[in-house]
Amino acid sequence: MRINNVQFLSNMANVLSLLFIPVFAASFGASYIEIGLIVGIYSATTLLSSFIFGRLADLHHLRTVILGGFGFATAAFFLQIFATDPSALMLARALAGFSVGIHPGALIAYVHYQKQSLGKFISLGSLGWMAGFLLAGVIGVRMDLLFGLSALVYAFCFLQIFRLEDIEKPQLKVSHFSLNTLLKNSGTYFSLFLRHTGAVGVWAIFPLYLRELGAGDFWIGVIYAINPAVQFLIMRRLDPFENEKLIQAGYLLSVVGFISYVLASSYLYVIPGMFVVACSWSFLYVGSTRRVVELNPDKATAAGLINSMIGAAGVAGSVLGGVLSQFFGFKATMLGAAIFSISGFLLYKTLEKT
Repeated sequence: MRINNVQFLSNMANVLSLLFIPVFAASFGASYIEIGLIVGIYSATTLLSSFIFGRLADLHHLRTVILGGFGFATAAFFLQIFATDPSALMLARALAGFSVGIHPGALIAYVHYQKQSLGKFISLGSLGWMAGFLLAGVIGVRMDLLFGLSALVYAFCFLQIFRLEDIEKPQLKVSHFSLNTLLKNSGTYFSLFLRHTGAVGVWAIFPLYLRELGAGDFWIGVIYAINPAVQFLIMRRLDPFENEKLIQAGYLLSVVGFISYVLASSYLYVIPGMFVVACSWSFLYVGSTRRVVELNPDKATAAGLINSMIGAAGVAGSVLGGVLSQFFGFKATMLGAAIFSISGFLLYKTLEKT
């Protein structure tokens, strides 16, 4: 029960600081490209820490890695309060991104070794995102309050993990740094990277797009909350389904969802697409995570690399979204996401045959 609470609360804390970052950066006078860089640096440092600490969690105690992650996150998210210009915000987001990449691989490995359902555990993260989006929408762009609340929630997670018992796990004789797991599962990892690159391009500018369509802060929070709410309901029901079918369906539904955003003439017309994209990510994330965890002995590394791919896509996608929006408009970014999703599907089909 305690590990489930931590999954829910840590994701809620992350989202509280995440939702209005593009709007906050724009209030400093940042361009769309600068906003993309600010969003991207967060993902870049997440990528780095996910790779490093996923491996360390396989080699050392899971509880130690998780504790360190939440301790660092508490400090990093609090430091965001002192960001007063785009450069300071970029540095603060870099530290925050590094902190949130430390614990996910170890948490997933912990749950796997406890023989709990990964789909149900992951779904609690989506529930946390939903709660975070709704709460952020209610609070609005009061970033000092949002940053401080995020840090407080991470501190509570740290205390929860401090009371968590360590578990026995297989002792692996592997090197600290190895690309074998990444290369062995390249079809899963690199295809996920492509799809999520397009998706992050959309999310990097999505609050600004919704504002252009007439949405206020509250409606932005509500619309964002739909995605994780649907994910929570869907992910908990995926245990009977084959990973392969889930992954392929995830890519194809992504194409449909992102194209629907292009056709929206009002922020209310974005809502059906949020349901479709939520289903697509539920299928893709659960199917991909289960696949690599089940097929590889280094569970935390395999799960951490999923997070690394999400981080890498966050870097590329944030820059992509900023550049496309700056020079071609928001709808070009939505079309780009659909194209990247098709490319991910084709790459997955190709690499999984070799």
